[in-house]
Amino acid sequence: MSIWRNLADRLGSARFTAKPLRVVVLFAALLLLVGCGGGLRHESWPGLIAVGDTLYVANLEHVQALSAETGKVYWSYPSEDERAARPFYSTPVLAEDVGENGVLLVAGFSDRTVYALALGASPAERPDELWRFAEAGGQYVGTGTVASGLFLIGNGDGKVYALNIEDGSKAWEFATDDRVWATPVVVDDTVYVASLDHTLYALELQTGTEQWRVDVDGSVAMTPVLAGRDLWFGDFSSKLYQVDTQSGTISWTFEAENWLWATPVLDGSVLYFADVGGKVYALDIERRELVWDAPVVVDDAVRGRPALNGDGSLLFVAGYEKGAVYAIDTTTGTLRQSWGSPLENPGRLPSDLVTGDQRLYTLPILVSARVQAFSLAAGELIWSSPQGD
Repeated sequence: MSIWRNLADRLGSARFTAKPLRVVVLFAALLLLVGCGGGLRHESWPGLIAVGDTLYVANLEHVQALSAETGKVYWSYPSEDERAARPFYSTPVLAEDVGENGVLLVAGFSDRTVYALALGASPAERPDELWRFAEAGGQYVGTGTVASGLFLIGNGDGKVYALNIEDGSKAWEFATDDRVWATPVVVDDTVYVASLDHTLYALELQTGTEQWRVDVDGSVAMTPVLAGRDLWFGDFSSKLYQVDTQSGTISWTFEAENWLWATPVLDGSVLYFADVGGKVYALDIERRELVWDAPVVVDDAVRGRPALNGDGSLLFVAGYEKGAVYAIDTTTGTLRQSWGSPLENPGRLPSDLVTGDQRLYTLPILVSARVQAFSLAAGELIWSSPQGD
């Protein structure tokens, strides 16, 4: 277990003990990223956004546009002869107000490059490459965000880059002391950046000037969630933090049973979050009390962000190793046994779940299917892409 203890020391787990095999498997993938070099088999952490009737997906080989209703692929980027950008770990981001039809921003892992794709008038129209930014020193793993004409994204070189969306020029950069995997969060004129260096930073949006920082006990890969004037996020020491955005002080902490990685989901005053050991919590952040008598136990490791159905009655959680989606009744805190049925070869689910009006989308790895759509009501598989799988 020495390799895992060394990893825990690096990432800041204050209570690292021998983990179940499923958690060890999950963090084996993390370890490959920490020391990523040549000759590794990339598996990718796919990402998806749903925009109206179109899905924009980044996976191992391509960024693609798909029909949300049928799974039909409209286009793929890059072309077959341009392989340097592969694989993709960072979820695409849409800047809807830039250009005639919006700009899709994607970040390549191996080539350390951000690409801006000018979308066409229809989803089926192949986009034009608008610009590239290739000055980062590390791989892009986390997702970026758009604010005030800037694209903000963290990198494996420990920096956050602010790029002008119009032309890809660098507005500013800010250096932390370790990798940045969490998505920057923008509130008014402030950018909040969480780093694996055990720190949350508050930066001025237009200049990148540091306003304050707060140190925590472990590395932070979780994207913070805003509730009122507070940010909520967890770290690899198993703690969940409430941080006042005005003062940069920790107001309150909650200790989970295992490392916290997946970004939480906020519904009203209830924050839903899962630790990597498979325990799912519902926390009333106004009362600072757990809603359920005990965490719901999912029989798998959890890395991806959960998702809610439309009325908030069901919370969906993806199991990493077994590749199953679990539906939790948010009122009772119990698993919905009638939702879904086991797939013959589900693969693994490291990525965030995404829900639409009637469908839930998953992004399995290590199987031929790259995107799957399930009915929200019953969990039945509607389609799989590539089609025919």
